[in-house]
Amino acid sequence: METLVYRGERANLEVLAEEIAADPVLGRHCTVRFEAAGPADQGSLRHDAWAEIAIAIATGIATSAIYDSLRLLVSRARDRGKVSEVKPASESDDRPASESGSESTR
Repeated sequence: METLVYRGERANLEVLAEEIAADPVLGRHCTVRFEAAGPADQGSLRHDAWAEIAIAIATGIATSAIYDSLRLLVSRARDRGKVSEVKPASESDDRPASESGSESTR
């Protein structure tokens, strides 16, 4: 599975998860795992205001149309607030975040 991981404001990422689930194609081929960031990852935001979302794309389904749809929804989330792509914890440190995939379940 290819996995994309993003970090941002919890409420904003919850909306992103709902948008992915509501999309007829993404809802069938992607799973979303959502979790609050730990206190060390909170930065200046208070506890539970910061979260991570991992979006997993089913093996063999990772097409440019799927990625384009996800990029559009992430772009909308970035318009609502801060969202940044992060490397999944399971990825090796020498692989750029843009090449990494992420797995998720909601």
